[in-house]
Amino acid sequence: MPLKKRSSVKKINRRAVKTITSNVKGHINDLAELLYSFIPLRTRNNKTETFYTIFKESSIQSYFPKGAYKKVALEKALEKLFRYHKKLPYTIFRKVVAAAIKYRRYKRNPLKRSELDQLDSFLLKLGINLTTELQHTELDEFVPLITVPPAELIRRLESHPLCEQLNSEPLELFRNGHFNESVRKASERFEVAVQDLTGLNDIGKNLMGKAFNLNGPIITLNQLSNENERGIQEGFQFLSMGMIRAMRNIFSHGDEDQRSPEEAYEMLMFINWLFRQLP
Repeated sequence: MPLKKRSSVKKINRRAVKTITSNVKGHINDLAELLYSFIPLRTRNNKTETFYTIFKESSIQSYFPKGAYKKVALEKALEKLFRYHKKLPYTIFRKVVAAAIKYRRYKRNPLKRSELDQLDSFLLKLGINLTTELQHTELDEFVPLITVPPAELIRRLESHPLCEQLNSEPLELFRNGHFNESVRKASERFEVAVQDLTGLNDIGKNLMGKAFNLNGPIITLNQLSNENERGIQEGFQFLSMGMIRAMRNIFSHGDEDQRSPEEAYEMLMFINWLFRQLP
């Protein structure tokens, strides 16, 4: 009869230091709900700190039940953390906050003061006082600028039916990270297109005002036969005048701060829409 192999896994019998009542369990579940948005439970990226890696540093990664949904797994792991450890939760939550600041900034969704205040409230209900540390934790809640255009935005621009005036130098400028310049070039090309259609030598806001003026427009977008069509004409006049003031004029100044690729992308889409309305 073959001998049974002894398990190489050493079971650790811990003594409970806290009774998990239904009230306490409710607080733990609320805490898990909040923390779930702080950092991932686990990930294949070994450079990202997760709840699993943080628990593993303290040799308690086994607290995460196998096969459970992520939120449920986090609830169960936190429940065991509070049940069997008196001091370790302080270490765990300090690490979670530090990791969340880094991770959420990377995800361009910075950790907010209100979230730390909520965390403090939940921890106090569970007997963990990190109030002073959390209040003195430095946060930068501004979304960081991206200095390299995301591949997804470039892909969207390339696959979008851009008008020919944008599907050239403005697009190339955007690809190379010259966001302000790409918008400036696109807005200038719209201005030139309006000059060509009207035969006017005016520039800027005055040009747009004359070209699309509801009372005697040079460029008409429709038959102007009803209130809706007149509203479209007048609205387009104001939109084109606003684009010139808020984009072309601003980006013609070399001292304007570099805009994020997301904002430049949205501006290019708006200018592309303006081009599409021209006859």
